[in-house]
Amino acid sequence: MKISFFFPAYRDEATVEPLALLLDEVLGAHAEEHEIIVVDDGSPDRSGAIADRLARENPRIRALHHPRNLGYGQAVLSGVRAARLPWIAFTDGDMQYDVRELPRLLAKAREGYEVVAGRKERRAEGLRRSLTSYAYNAAIRACFGLGLHDADCAFKLMHRSVFEGFEPSTHYHEAFVLVEAFYKAKRRGARIAEVPVSHHPRRAGESQSFTWRTARRLAWNAARGAVVGRVLGRWQ
Repeated sequence: MKISFFFPAYRDEATVEPLALLLDEVLGAHAEEHEIIVVDDGSPDRSGAIADRLARENPRIRALHHPRNLGYGQAVLSGVRAARLPWIAFTDGDMQYDVRELPRLLAKAREGYEVVAGRKERRAEGLRRSLTSYAYNAAIRACFGLGLHDADCAFKLMHRSVFEGFEPSTHYHEAFVLVEAFYKAKRRGARIAEVPVSHHPRRAGESQSFTWRTARRLAWNAARGAVVGRVLGRWQ
């Protein structure tokens, strides 16, 4: 398999290099061809500079830079759009997911699934995050019928056909953009599967992915998507 693997980086200077090097090792062992894309989402630390150095040292690594922080959803879109190979994978830049488990996702893809999503076996964060994640994922299943129990798991493998002709219906700050993409792809016949993956405490820094503001935006996205996408049928 030929895989473009990207990860957003925001305040991740401690993990950008070890993650990129680990990905190069894992992909070298399991992919026929690969590239690694670091999406610097306007990070105020050295994440972007480290990514640039890695790109100079390794032709399989590329660095993209947002001029300012655009949000996780836009970083995901940038990674998807920059991918050059048939399969696209991504994870977070904080190394909470073990990319050495990529073969679990590859096995499902070889069975004919166009989207293979990780599902955390055990969340390595507090009760509040677990409860909000449970509520969010229940809403996603009810509203969109994707069958995902862990839609916010940031370890996914997707065939690039999932994004053919895809343009988001609004500006997304969060990864809900993938819910819209997957919903449209499933309507075209794409198959979606989940596989269990590990989840570890952050190695450094603080999580940027969850705040009450983020939770409100996700709730709004889910409500808007249910009406615009599913009820009114405008997500084709």
